[in-house]
Amino acid sequence: MSANEDTKTFQPFSKLPPSLVPTSLQVMKYTGNFVVITSDNKSFDWAAFKNSINSYTGDDLTFDKYKHTTIARSEATVKVMVDKIVKFLLDALSVVIDTVELAATIEATFTNLKTAKSNGWADWSKSSTSSNSSWEYRILFAVPNPDLTEFFYSLVTTIKLEADIEEESSWWGLVSSSSKNFSATIDAMELVVMKGFRDPLQNSLRRT
Repeated sequence: MSANEDTKTFQPFSKLPPSLVPTSLQVMKYTGNFVVITSDNKSFDWAAFKNSINSYTGDDLTFDKYKHTTIARSEATVKVMVDKIVKFLLDALSVVIDTVELAATIEATFTNLKTAKSNGWADWSKSSTSSNSSWEYRILFAVPNPDLTEFFYSLVTTIKLEADIEEESSWWGLVSSSSKNFSATIDAMELVVMKGFRDPLQNSLRRT
């Protein structure tokens, strides 16, 4: 089943003026429909989300671009991984955002994963390699379009961080300088959203 629409499943990172905030909340609800809960996991269903975007016929939300990358496994600190993730996200977004603030936001999540899980936007899972595990971190950017005041960019992002950490609780103590055999997979889809967009699934039956 999908996550409850009233639960935040993506961390909001918004730079929008007040007039566009209600629309950004509708984008948040829409993306939340595709965070799928199973008996032992919660994760974003990219395939279903892409299909929904492709079949949407309204003119108030359009697909702009999709980017994917994998950061190969290597011995690295949390800070080094965050810097690599930030570099990718800055390239994925059409609008420049504050690099320091972006890095601080992502690092705060990876060094406070217990809180991020409680907030609803990060979830732990075992990896195929028994000694490894990973976290899916979901963050939704909303940034004004400098040329069109009624439009904004929304970057739907998932970051899967994997490491040679076996137990969920062993992730709790990570700090910026913690060094592990990290790897990461990042997916990001940028949408162009017009003021007034509403979640098209809000009145339909939730997927099961």
